[in-house]
Amino acid sequence: MRFALPVFCFLSLAASCQRLDKNVEPAAKLENTRWMLVQVEDIPVATSSYSESARSYLEFTPESKKTTGRAPCNAFSGTYTLGSTQGALTIGGQASTKATCPAQNLEDRYLNALPQTVRYEISGDELRLYGPDNSLRPKLVFSKTR
Repeated sequence: MRFALPVFCFLSLAASCQRLDKNVEPAAKLENTRWMLVQVEDIPVATSSYSESARSYLEFTPESKKTTGRAPCNAFSGTYTLGSTQGALTIGGQASTKATCPAQNLEDRYLNALPQTVRYEISGDELRLYGPDNSLRPKLVFSKTR
């Protein structure tokens, strides 16, 4: 009987350690996926400026912790770090090629928003990146392609 209370406490503690948020996707879903850009702040993005068939995208490579992608005018790459809490993400500044195009303003907003990222959410096939302002509105929205 004297072991019943410690066993009960242990089982209660173990049961409380279950993940409470079952809708949160693990980092593995973020990585090794091509995310097509569909919105920068409040601006929807349909196609890029250089081709009707090519689209701006972002990819996260877990082995090297590198980002690669295409903005409306240029290719870019950089680094990222996943935080210790679910959804925490830091994206470093991105180095890009230097071509100009009619969508340069949109590209500048896209590339400036990436290093402001502090967290992400994945819901279905949609990735949302949020800035440090604690807003409920994402800075960038992407759609999963593979």
